Amino acid sequence: MTHNISRRDFLKVSAMTAFGMAAAGCAAAPAAEAPAAAPVAEAPAAAAPSAEAVTLEVMSMAEYEAPYREIWNYFQSQNPDIKINVFSINEDTAAAHEAKVAGGYLPAIELTQEMQIFFDKSNYEMAVNLADVPFEWWDRWEFDVKNAWSDLHGLPGPRSLDIFQGFVMTWQYNKELMDQAGLDPQRDIKTWDDLKNWLDEGTAWAAATDGVDWFWNQAWHNWIFGNNYTDCMPLAFADGQRDRQVDCWLGRAQFNAEDSPYRYYYEFFKEANDKGWIPPGMTTRQWEGDMEASYIAGKSVMMLHGPWVWDKALAAGSDFAVNDMQSGLPATPPAEGQGTWMQSALPPNIDNQWFIRTGNETTPYWDQLVYAWNWFFSPEAIPMRAQAEGRVPLYQLDEPLDLQGPQFQQVLKEIGEPGGKWEGAQFEQAQTGNVLAGPYRKKGSKGVWDWEANGNNEVMANVLSGRISVQEALDIAQQNWDESFEGLPEA
Repeated sequence: MTHNISRRDFLKVSAMTAFGMAAAGCAAAPAAEAPAAAPVAEAPAAAAPSAEAVTLEVMSMAEYEAPYREIWNYFQSQNPDIKINVFSINEDTAAAHEAKVAGGYLPAIELTQEMQIFFDKSNYEMAVNLADVPFEWWDRWEFDVKNAWSDLHGLPGPRSLDIFQGFVMTWQYNKELMDQAGLDPQRDIKTWDDLKNWLDEGTAWAAATDGVDWFWNQAWHNWIFGNNYTDCMPLAFADGQRDRQVDCWLGRAQFNAEDSPYRYYYEFFKEANDKGWIPPGMTTRQWEGDMEASYIAGKSVMMLHGPWVWDKALAAGSDFAVNDMQSGLPATPPAEGQGTWMQSALPPNIDNQWFIRTGNETTPYWDQLVYAWNWFFSPEAIPMRAQAEGRVPLYQLDEPLDLQGPQFQQVLKEIGEPGGKWEGAQFEQAQTGNVLAGPYRKKGSKGVWDWEANGNNEVMANVLSGRISVQEALDIAQQNWDESFEGLPEA
């Protein structure tokens, strides 16, 4: 691998590596020379439905469009009459995509990710009821993916599928710069106070070091601050655990109570701002353009981020990434009174990710779409997809998966693993209060954090600047909850 490898080429290589593990070189071989298919009882179909050649429009996650294109290329090599046109969108092009759909464009398979869609009573009919689609792999999931959404919402479904453990946000850092700072967080950080001392020391070093813009580089992302950090940061504290968070969402506790678990979320970022751990004006900074770009360029030491930028830095040819000098640690070491180091993971997705938009059932290519959908979730395709995204599939595979994703290799596989760096830590990946309260949310309401309309940006900006107190921010959250939910079962 050269230092100037392009992002597209790297992701293509990573896809082909995964592809090779699953298909042993058959991408370049004629279909007749491909490895034997799984037993007939396991296979989605003996062959694709007979019909005229069709083209299916299939969305991909933007960060992994290249490997997904290679995965679908393999499918096409086995099914030459089904052409797959892979495309992706970003958050800033999501509105244009929706406008195109409103104008009559009908993709075959889509992804909710950049559209920030979550299926509930207000919008579920935009997606095909997957229980009505011939599908062979329901029993492969490690949870009841077929019924979880329907049981929660009392509606026919599911409307979407996902194969992965929920997104995990960990500390991610440039080890070359961390070593230059004389800091070793994996050795030194055992408690919440250790983490804060580390932030103090690292911030002071960065401020005195030419060529380094920030130690902890943080920017704004309405979804991250509204669906991830909110539930992640309180887990450092004994009274901030997910069961107490759920109580707030289900009306059994108050968001603005003195012992609210969410108080820790605001207090942490307020302290980070006041002590200069994060850049000033954080809420005006761009997630990709300011934060990710600086890290990839080697100008910032670390971020609190998901799996994506580990790969982005590699794809960009960043020296520290290419030289295997990315590292990290779980997000929330325990504060006093909290016995276990908890690592937040979003729960398995039951209300978002891959879906088939309503209207496809009446198209001439419906049978081919169903066939491709089955293959996409088959034991043949899942290992390729897992390697492409570097994430843990909650899915029973035919062969063990040696997952190579850098976040997994450097951090996640060590959590709770006997002999691992964080063998005493554990994941918290139960359903969040946001998901469990979903059936009771009023259509068009703000929700607790008002993140869909980016209303959480103003609240956080006002907390950081001191224009409102943490208590006043929690009062806003409680008022939003009061106005957004109805009909919850009595405690």
